[in-house]
Amino acid sequence: MSKQIRLAIDAMGGDYAPLEIVRGGLLAARELNVKVFLVGKAAEIQAILDQEGSHPNIEIIDAPEDIPMEEKNPARAVRKYLNSSIVIANKLVSDGIADAVIAAGNTGAATAASLFGLKRIEGFERPCICTLIPTISGVMFLIDGGSNIEASAENIFQNALIGNILAKAYLKIPEPRIGLLNVGSEPGKGNELYKKTYELLEAHKGFNFIGNVEGKIIIDASCDVVVCDGFTGNIHLKSLEGGLKMMALAVQNEIKGGNPLALLGGFFLKISGVFDRIKAHFHPNSFGGALLGGLNHISIISHGSSNAEAIKNACKQAKLYAEIDVCNEVRKALLP
Repeated sequence: MSKQIRLAIDAMGGDYAPLEIVRGGLLAARELNVKVFLVGKAAEIQAILDQEGSHPNIEIIDAPEDIPMEEKNPARAVRKYLNSSIVIANKLVSDGIADAVIAAGNTGAATAASLFGLKRIEGFERPCICTLIPTISGVMFLIDGGSNIEASAENIFQNALIGNILAKAYLKIPEPRIGLLNVGSEPGKGNELYKKTYELLEAHKGFNFIGNVEGKIIIDASCDVVVCDGFTGNIHLKSLEGGLKMMALAVQNEIKGGNPLALLGGFFLKISGVFDRIKAHFHPNSFGGALLGGLNHISIISHGSSNAEAIKNACKQAKLYAEIDVCNEVRKALLP
């Protein structure tokens, strides 16, 4: 019988904390058979559990300190506020009490706390945000989603290394197709950084490297992992999110515009569940969060607007990565 996975959740991080975070932890405890440590102000967490109903797999860990909103330096904050929920949640993992940490809210603080508490895997130069994004027929990984604004070709190569591991585990693809996000699909495109990265990826025999891919086509399921620097990746993610919202709003406005046929069509699409299925497929809450790859332990960073369903899905990711021991897989991949 496999051991029960233990998850530490920062209950105080996120736009809807602690209510939605606690609810998400409860969903995870009930549906995923995981042990959940809810880390934060104990009285506030307990009050929510008293209303929502607790679970034997839930345990509260008190963290009385707040990181002030005016604190602009995440690294300094996590070193100063050692009794904050984000710091204590990471410490549970580094001390071996939990197998993974999940945190919504300020990405900078969550990243800094995990870098400070969990440390980098030896040989992995810069941890990267491994973001799941929807394609027309499924999902794929975009790495880096914003961790490293400046990166070297070697950093992007290591993004591909971890993406290859994640796609095999999460997407169940034996030989994931890896693409390099670029301004054109032809070899030789891009600046010197991307030309050098292309050479590194092409030369590596362990990758199914398909070459350069453009932002406009990666969501058509042409690859399983796309890699880039964090600056490019973050812009792409936010552009994709904005484009999806714009398209959804345009469809909504057309249906509500007064055309009887549009109204009738919208009604049938709604009752058939088409709209709900599309929303579930493309909404960020369906993915839960992103792995901060390259650390000694598992850290999942969730969207600041995460609701209970998003937190549960982040826990689902964390459980899978813990079961396959993804951090050790990365260590083995770094061996010469």
